[in-house]
Amino acid sequence: MSTRRVPKVRSKRPYCKSTWSLAERIAYYSKPEALTGCHIWNGRLRPNGYGDLRYEGRTRLAHRLAWTLKHGPIPEGMILCHRCDVRRCVNPDHLALGTRADNNADIKAARLRLADAREATAQAAPAFDPGAAAIRIFVGGVEMRGRVLIEAASPPAGNGGKNGTSAS
Repeated sequence: MSTRRVPKVRSKRPYCKSTWSLAERIAYYSKPEALTGCHIWNGRLRPNGYGDLRYEGRTRLAHRLAWTLKHGPIPEGMILCHRCDVRRCVNPDHLALGTRADNNADIKAARLRLADAREATAQAAPAFDPGAAAIRIFVGGVEMRGRVLIEAASPPAGNGGKNGTSAS
């Protein structure tokens, strides 16, 4: 019985060149989202959901690098708070300097907003149509509101509900 070596297959992960500048690296691994304005990190993620990037021999948080690139160093004792509440966002315009207490208060306020929205949606009484219901959708820190008509779907008559064929 012969032993055959199986070649190692490298994963087709995106990579950037070590000669690229920090701005080129951040642009390579992030993609702007038109609806929210977030720059979503598509590189490696930490288990807590934040993006990280190897730069100058160390692995660093991508959003902190993006902030430093645009605004300069982060002052001692300060952290970056995501205004959009999207951990993968590296848009420096969506980041704000703050303390841990500021960040915790912001997180609490966001959770309360979501709870209030759920409660308001559940209690909403349709005014113009008894089948309509209020709806609120939160996507990347953006709230969309509206009314929807909820109807039960039924198959067209005559086909028995089978793949669009007619009964013969």
